[in-house]
Amino acid sequence: MTVIPLVRAEFARLTSSRMGLISLIALMTVPLFYGGLYLWGNQDPYSKLDKIPAALVVSDTGAAVDGKTVNYGRDAAKTLLKGDDFEWTEVSAATAAKGVKNGDYDFALSFPADFSTRLASASGDDPSAARLKLTTDDTNSYLSTTIAEKAAESVRVEIAKEVGATASIRLLDAVSSIRGGLITAQDGAGKLADGAATAATGASSLAAGTTTLSSGATSLASGLAKLDAQTKALPSSAAQLSSGASTLASKLATASNQTPALVTSTGQAAQLAAAVKAELAAYPDPLLQQQLAGLAALTSGVSSSVTGTVAPGLSAAAAGASQLAAGASTLNSSAPALASAVHSAATGAASLEAGASQAASGASDLSAGVDQLASGSKTLGDSLGDAVKQLPKTSAGERKTAANLIANPLSVDHTAITEAQNYGAGLAPFFMSLASWIGIYALFLLVRPLSRRALTAVRKPIRTTLAGWFTPAVLGIVQMIALFAIVTLALHMSVANPVGLLFFLAFVAVTFAAIVLALNVILGSVGQFLALIFMVIQLVTAGGTFPWQTLPGALAVVHRILPMSHAVDGIRQLMYGGLSAGVWSAIWPLLAWLVGSLLVAVLGALRQGRFRTLRELRPSPIGA
Repeated sequence: MTVIPLVRAEFARLTSSRMGLISLIALMTVPLFYGGLYLWGNQDPYSKLDKIPAALVVSDTGAAVDGKTVNYGRDAAKTLLKGDDFEWTEVSAATAAKGVKNGDYDFALSFPADFSTRLASASGDDPSAARLKLTTDDTNSYLSTTIAEKAAESVRVEIAKEVGATASIRLLDAVSSIRGGLITAQDGAGKLADGAATAATGASSLAAGTTTLSSGATSLASGLAKLDAQTKALPSSAAQLSSGASTLASKLATASNQTPALVTSTGQAAQLAAAVKAELAAYPDPLLQQQLAGLAALTSGVSSSVTGTVAPGLSAAAAGASQLAAGASTLNSSAPALASAVHSAATGAASLEAGASQAASGASDLSAGVDQLASGSKTLGDSLGDAVKQLPKTSAGERKTAANLIANPLSVDHTAITEAQNYGAGLAPFFMSLASWIGIYALFLLVRPLSRRALTAVRKPIRTTLAGWFTPAVLGIVQMIALFAIVTLALHMSVANPVGLLFFLAFVAVTFAAIVLALNVILGSVGQFLALIFMVIQLVTAGGTFPWQTLPGALAVVHRILPMSHAVDGIRQLMYGGLSAGVWSAIWPLLAWLVGSLLVAVLGALRQGRFRTLRELRPSPIGA
């Protein structure tokens, strides 16, 4: 007996009675209901988010920004109410809390009273972060909580962009003002540098002049010191001079007062001499006459001298001595003051010398400092010029554009190499693979793994095994064709490679049929139960919902081994338009499972062919 007659006989057995036919049809529709209904119900849930009830609470009182009153909370609420993301209802805080608790609202989003005030503080001296209040209750729906968190984050990002743009434009305006101030400062620094250069020239001249002054002050101090030393004896000498002049004046005055008597005496002497000469004129002695003549001449000369010269001279000398005495007295009274003045002048000259020396040193330092000022002023001007070059010259429009860019500096340029049509299409590879396994599992509740009569009578385990595999494989292929029609025609999910996907689904069905067949052949009803456990494990490890990399380490290893993981990968590649290499990387492991499972089933058939029981030879309740 060949494989075809065995398969025909199995189909005849399954359809030989009304109950058998109904059972077959019911089991055939299990994967269609499972896969089709689940994908239909989850085809595009994100397009129905506007049906989710959500409460909106606006307690924001607003804030003053640049002389205007802004209310970020109210503005955001208006945007949310106009949008169709959720079914928003603006209510009070108490109503929102009560509504979330009793399930009237899935979640509530609240803008506190200080919301705008805190946002506006970002550009002030005491910034503080604003808070959005999100109220959720997982008893309503865990996924609605996750969606609410995404919605709150979206609102946060949009408001942050708006506030960031406002703060940035203010900052850029300030930078523009700073640039203008730097330009003015640069001009001032240039003028300062010019003035400092002029001051440096003057300071240099001042330093030279103070050096000359210091040298002159040194010479003056030296001369006055000598003069001071020489005038120390002036008061005593002046006193002596005054005393001598006074004595001389007194004596000359006495002598002048005695001049009339002297004149009288000399006149008398002349008269006496003339009388003697007359008395002795009678004596002819020539010598006597000569002596008398000389005496007369002498007395006459003395009288004439006294009268004409001595008396006036003594009078003039007395007058001059009197003036000399007066001058000496004045000198005597002035000499101490003069000596003191000269000493003071010498002391002052010494101080002047020290001060002039310090002035010269200071003027030299001033000259060096002014030179540094001139150099620093030039450096300052150059630095300010460099700073001005680094600050861009922008218009108000350019600053507004830049502020928006700062507030939202990054956008995502999403390039999808392959792309699922919607959420349902994203889950389709997983649920189509799962539906295929469920369909095969359900079929083995009705289909015999092996024909026990054929195995006992014919004793050809390979043919019998292939016949036992071929029947559920064909039925599984029919299931996958029907599921493919539902996915593409009824649910309108796009498929990049429909022919390839159809053949791959058929290949998955025959592979799963071989695996469940092997479990049933080797372990019987226990194997059928293990097929159910096997399905549960693959539900977790197939990576149909979350990426398999998120699995714990041990389950990640299992993911790489089990067949449903590779079935999901292959369907994704064909449905979304992936690389052919990705499809083949899924085919080879499934092919290994197919061949290995058939080999195991053949070995089980060989064992059963040697040992049979009467119970196993009893006819099936649904046909022979």
